[in-house]
Amino acid sequence: MKDNKQTPVWTKTPWLVLGSILLIILSSLIQTGGSALLGALQTVILGLGILGCCTAAWRFAKGSGGKRTRDR
Repeated sequence: MKDNKQTPVWTKTPWLVLGSILLIILSSLIQTGGSALLGALQTVILGLGILGCCTAAWRFAKGSGGKRTRDR
């Protein structure tokens, strides 16, 4: 029988932060050159990066949900 253990939050959060930072950097590298389509793409990528950072901060702040068990 397999154990259905959930992956701890602190192992997922660094990858989410890294991906979000890369999206923010990618959005800053896009040169719009007056193109409305590239400007919209840059805004969407930046928004996804900021949303990812906020989600990671929320997961970190929430932690394990306060469910602590004592070892006896």
